[in-house]
Amino acid sequence: MIIFLSELQKEHLNLLHQHSTQVLVDFCKLTIDYLNNGMNEKKCDIAAEKLDVPVNVVQNLIYALAYLIVEGCKHNLSEPNFRSSLAIAGFSQEQQQILVKLYNAKKRELSEALNLLQQKDPSYQDLSWRFEVQVASKSAMDEVRPMVAMDFVLSSPKNFSQSEEEFRHETLKQKSGLSSMKIVSSVQGAKTASQCQHVINHVLLQSDLPNLVHLTNRLEEALKESKSQHVRKVQRAL
Repeated sequence: MIIFLSELQKEHLNLLHQHSTQVLVDFCKLTIDYLNNGMNEKKCDIAAEKLDVPVNVVQNLIYALAYLIVEGCKHNLSEPNFRSSLAIAGFSQEQQQILVKLYNAKKRELSEALNLLQQKDPSYQDLSWRFEVQVASKSAMDEVRPMVAMDFVLSSPKNFSQSEEEFRHETLKQKSGLSSMKIVSSVQGAKTASQCQHVINHVLLQSDLPNLVHLTNRLEEALKESKSQHVRKVQRAL
């Protein structure tokens, strides 16, 4: 897969082609700081003053670089594909080496944060159970019916992340009306929020012993299947 930038994003990155690679290195540092802590207005002012450009030009450039890195991590691009994306965007070989180094340095951390942000499926938290026995009923005075009651505690993350369309919209805003983006404004904050902002659900189940044994056997089969070579290949591909 290749990342294709819009003409406006290429225009935002054009400033890098007019200066030395040291300027790109400095903007890589600003982008890392943006991904970790959000936009630093003071640092943007200093960079804008050094390059003699408006502050929103510096911010747009940081947004464009962040978009490249985040999209690469989101789609788990290999290094050759990421290099191809940079080449299409107009970066020189020397600039590509710097950006690939940035990509490799942040890929794991950003991928983990994006995975937490995009996680929607409920996850297991706890299980409580009790053994119940029905010893009689109106129709059968001597009946003995063992049952197991279970309370599954599941955790579902709140949907607080910004959608891809919103991210693209914020990235492509015009220079005059630029506002700070919400997505990945803080990697650490994303991890913390994803861990803390969860909805707890209780799923109550009641089962007789034959069904419970059947359920246990099927779960054991699934666990064994998850360790097979085929499943491992699929996991590596994902």
